[in-house]
Amino acid sequence: MASTIGIKIANGEFYSIVEENSDARKRLILTTVHDGQKSMQIDLYKSYVHSMADALYIGSVVVENIKPKPKGDPSVELVITSTAEGEISADATDLDASVKGEHMHLSVSLKSLDEDSRYPELPDFEVEQHEPPPQGLYEKAQVAKEDTKRTVALLPIIGIGLLIVLVCLGLVVFLLRGRSGAKQPETVSPAAEIPVETAIQPAPAKTEPPPGPVEIAPPDEPVIIKAPPPQSEPAAEAAPVKRQRPAPPVASYKVPATIPPGGVPYKIRWGDTLWDISEAFYRNPWLYPRIARFNTIRNPDLIISGTTIRIPPRQ
Repeated sequence: MASTIGIKIANGEFYSIVEENSDARKRLILTTVHDGQKSMQIDLYKSYVHSMADALYIGSVVVENIKPKPKGDPSVELVITSTAEGEISADATDLDASVKGEHMHLSVSLKSLDEDSRYPELPDFEVEQHEPPPQGLYEKAQVAKEDTKRTVALLPIIGIGLLIVLVCLGLVVFLLRGRSGAKQPETVSPAAEIPVETAIQPAPAKTEPPPGPVEIAPPDEPVIIKAPPPQSEPAAEAAPVKRQRPAPPVASYKVPATIPPGGVPYKIRWGDTLWDISEAFYRNPWLYPRIARFNTIRNPDLIISGTTIRIPPRQ
């Protein structure tokens, strides 16, 4: 399959001109894409699929000393000639030059092309002809490049801003944890049995009874010693006393007869546990995981006094 000879236009796309190894000659009018542009480099390629995806660089024609004008005004004539032997020649002439006939020439043999030729940057010209050129102009590509440069320049600033935000969030979480730890009520694991402490009163220490009073009789009278009162039996050890756990605050809450699908609000008070709340609302403490899942409580054994939760209906 024969390839096509063409140029790379300002938007980076391949523009076909003549077929390889064909006796053909084609004339194009090119113009500038920048105000006051003084030179123009025309890069020639060959491609089998009419695209820059497989384009092979052939050569370049550079037109110098273009008279500075607004973009689109200067006109450069490009004439490309192809032969059946694979010879390509290109002539570029500035039509606005004061001296007519001066032109730049390029002659290339396609058979001697190096497959590792370099690919120059985007060209600095546009095609001026009756047929509309491929969509996408150099200005759009240039704007995309400038937007990319701005984005790259802003990356360090964005990174520093994100770092500051993360540090502030860390401080807020640290302060909130400190406050919640100070107000955290004592909770009892609902799945564990509530231990009952037994208070044992110590037995009274055994002491020797003091000796009874001794009265000294006057002379010639017998000495009378009063016997000490009989020692009473030691008091029996007190029976163990069970300490009763006070009723949780939720026990005094007036539970509605019917719980709507969206649940009912309940504000946790000091001394409440999900175990007790489940007992009060469902008459079954073992349903406390349902309340934890409904309120997204990760640790059912850790709840905070003053937090309002919603009690879902029992299913």
